[in-house]
Amino acid sequence: MSYLSRMEIPSGLSSLRRQQARWVCAGTLAAATSLYAASPFFTLWSITSAIRAHDMGSLNTTLKWDTVRSSLKNQVVDGLIGPTHADDELPEFGSSFASSAVSNAIDEEVRPDRLGNLVDHLMPHEQVAAPMGVPAMVGMLGRVHMHFTHPGVFEASVIMPGHENETPLRLQMRIHGFQWKIHSVGLPTPRQQPLIEASAGPVPQRVTQP
Repeated sequence: MSYLSRMEIPSGLSSLRRQQARWVCAGTLAAATSLYAASPFFTLWSITSAIRAHDMGSLNTTLKWDTVRSSLKNQVVDGLIGPTHADDELPEFGSSFASSAVSNAIDEEVRPDRLGNLVDHLMPHEQVAAPMGVPAMVGMLGRVHMHFTHPGVFEASVIMPGHENETPLRLQMRIHGFQWKIHSVGLPTPRQQPLIEASAGPVPQRVTQP
């Protein structure tokens, strides 16, 4: 047995190495967690940059088209049909016809080759074409409400230019193939006005003491 094979590692050195290994593992985990937490924000930044540059090719890669179309169909059908009335003689036929018409229209219009038209509809062209530096983009992203709803689900809502009196545009992103993609879209809709209750009864009279 050689001299080197009979050498023993001092216990202090062995403990130091174990501690260094734990620190490396903890640092790697912290870095991976930070990178994961920041990744949807970088994706949202790239989406904003693609819209500003009207780069529909890059924007197309961030969309999960089948689920986006499905979310739009549900939203439009719910807004079009609304609650079923008791005096509706053919509610099932009407709902089925409307759902089929909406589904066909969205399949025809919500496509990668028409993405530019959809973006122009949501954001006026002069707003998209206006020059924007990094500080302005940071300011715009600062007005966006963003949060995780699940470790694999990220949501963002933003008031779109030209739609200030409507609800925010809502985007839900999920991871598909190790990449954050827009999973569903909630389009801006008119805000509901608060109901004002009025009483038709007589106005209470002030009681006076004799």
